[in-house]
Amino acid sequence: MALPEEALIFPPPGGPEILTVINRNYSNAVQQDVILRSDATTPGQNYLKVQIFGPQKAEDTGKDGLSESSLRASSISREIRSAFPGVAMSMSAEYLQNNYGAFSYASGKGYGGDACIYGWQQIRSAESMRQGFKNLGRINVTLRLCQSGVTTRDLLAVMYNYTITGNYLSSNWNPYGTAQGPDSGLGRAGNPVYPVSGSAPMSPGTQTPAAAPVRAVARPAPVSVPASNSRPSPPQPQPAPAVVIPSPARPMATSGRPADVAPPARRIETKRIAIPSPGCVAGQTSGQTCN
Repeated sequence: MALPEEALIFPPPGGPEILTVINRNYSNAVQQDVILRSDATTPGQNYLKVQIFGPQKAEDTGKDGLSESSLRASSISREIRSAFPGVAMSMSAEYLQNNYGAFSYASGKGYGGDACIYGWQQIRSAESMRQGFKNLGRINVTLRLCQSGVTTRDLLAVMYNYTITGNYLSSNWNPYGTAQGPDSGLGRAGNPVYPVSGSAPMSPGTQTPAAAPVRAVARPAPVSVPASNSRPSPPQPQPAPAVVIPSPARPMATSGRPADVAPPARRIETKRIAIPSPGCVAGQTSGQTCN
């Protein structure tokens, strides 16, 4: 057991928090299991494990050596099943790379909707750099992490931003290889350098914001209209209010006549005119009386 500050590998700033460190020495390597705090529902312990292969001390040479065949596809599958019993994990086919080189991971959904990942990486210099017993050594890193309320992308930030602090005091030990030179365009005309805007991708301590809950809006219930084959009839005009007009034959009293109604016209009496019969001609008498 060791104190958290004695860890050979550290998670990024902002967590997850280191609880304790378990040391194991071998004749050819040293291994540390850095136990991380877990607030997930999925059973199991979160950890960041590092295996550093190199020249061990003389007192460790008699112990068994750590197998260098780890991080193969067959062994990784067994480790995943052991780290996540009962959880369906799928390996990602994406090519990802952090500051130490390429790495891989598997992800899945744990109990209670937890996000879980298992990441692994082997750090070793290129074969062309290991000539003449230089740039030797190897580092294996594995991460087991489950957390609630986050996404797989949030958990990948640990793989992108962890830091290795352990090393061997040997001039031949350097699994990182020769340091990469600066960009050839630096300091040359025609190669502008612009300021970096925004935060770097997979920056430590960031989380994907949760989607805001969508509120249900109450809408009025649709009114069903019975189907009809005939055309809708146009609106009928409203009848005008009836106006009562007094009959001319029956004059109303003066006191009861409205002011805006004219009095009925007076009847004109005509005289009766007697028209003689056509048979009575002047000068003819037949014994008939002519009117």
